[in-house]
Amino acid sequence: MPLLVVKKLKKSFDGIVAVNDLSFEVHKNEIAAIIGPNGAGKTTTFNLLSGVLKADTGQIIFKDEPVFGLKPHAIAARGMVRTFQNVNLFDNMTVIDNVKVGCHKKGRIEVFGAAFRTPAFRREEAFITEKSLSVLRLIGLEKRGAEMAGNLPFGQQRLLEIARALAGDPEILLLDEPAAGLNTPETAELAELIIKLRQQGITIVIIEHDMELVMEISENIIVLDQGIKIAEGSPLEIQNNRKVIGAYLGEDC
Repeated sequence: MPLLVVKKLKKSFDGIVAVNDLSFEVHKNEIAAIIGPNGAGKTTTFNLLSGVLKADTGQIIFKDEPVFGLKPHAIAARGMVRTFQNVNLFDNMTVIDNVKVGCHKKGRIEVFGAAFRTPAFRREEAFITEKSLSVLRLIGLEKRGAEMAGNLPFGQQRLLEIARALAGDPEILLLDEPAAGLNTPETAELAELIIKLRQQGITIVIIEHDMELVMEISENIIVLDQGIKIAEGSPLEIQNNRKVIGAYLGEDC
């Protein structure tokens, strides 16, 4: 049974169709990629899945339940969490406090408990601190937890954004161009991290322009062109698909 089912998703902006009749499935513990030329509708698709945008028509079913029309926080609470194409950290907060923001999405203590620092509040804060440290250890930033997030090198800021998403305990992690701006060693480190996350039971859906990375880590690749799915399959199948070659090279194949 697929973990995520997308059926006939459509989204238009002022009469321009950005995503058109899009359908695909993502299975548990899979690394899936959504690729395509600029303007193909990739980020719009992520915005629809995460609730940032509402589709005109279609269905989004996550864990056998519809999430179509839910707000982003509600979808994240159900276990589908995303990162964004542009790094969006709290630069004036520490590294660990940025991760704690992701943990607090699932916090249970109300304003009264926080204001008066009740025992329940202190227990939850201790749990969140330990969880945040655990996530930082996973991505290799545990020694930089007390530093300001804005002082990190760009590659580590990318990792920190992933860490903040992981703090929300995702079952599906949507990564929007995580390799953008990374050098070759940083991209290799990112690939290792994504594979490690899959080994820990997290399903990954990635939008990425780095085709070497996509072909290395993905098991299923969905190719969009002008909002339409033109191909889907394994890396080898996609590499040899004439429609995909035509979309990227601008040739009539």
